[in-house]
Amino acid sequence: MKINVQDLLSVKLQSKHIELEVPFDSFEFEGNEFIVNRPVKITGELVKATEGIYFKGNLYAELKTQCSRCLEDVLYNLTVDFDEFYSSMSDDADYKIIENNIDIQRLIEDNIIMNVPLKPLCDEYCKGLCPICGTNLNKSNCACDNQVIDPRLEKLKNFFNRD
Repeated sequence: MKINVQDLLSVKLQSKHIELEVPFDSFEFEGNEFIVNRPVKITGELVKATEGIYFKGNLYAELKTQCSRCLEDVLYNLTVDFDEFYSSMSDDADYKIIENNIDIQRLIEDNIIMNVPLKPLCDEYCKGLCPICGTNLNKSNCACDNQVIDPRLEKLKNFFNRD
């Protein structure tokens, strides 16, 4: 998604208010797939600077993914404040002004990825799945013997029970 900033670069304006809804596909991060349910909403202000344009604002995204423990669907409402600089001079800048346009696709990706959890959870106290039978322990208990001891540590089991 590109925004034309010719009016800011030609000194007709010093700032410009932006309100957009940007369609966005799903993405994968750290092995988790995040599905963007609705277009990402962006509001902010573009402000002219000597060597480029500052874009300060916030974005709102509604993401769906799976809980890392129980694999149930999790819905995240993500609100992120950002303050980025688009350079018209430097080739080393993260964000560049190209042909009087700024591309906000990367800005959206970067700010969402920096703010999504590495291990998404449906609940802070999620019990996860039984490692033996796969039952979702948040919904029901299972009859599995979860007291399996690593054979390398078996001899330590009775260490403190000496008579």
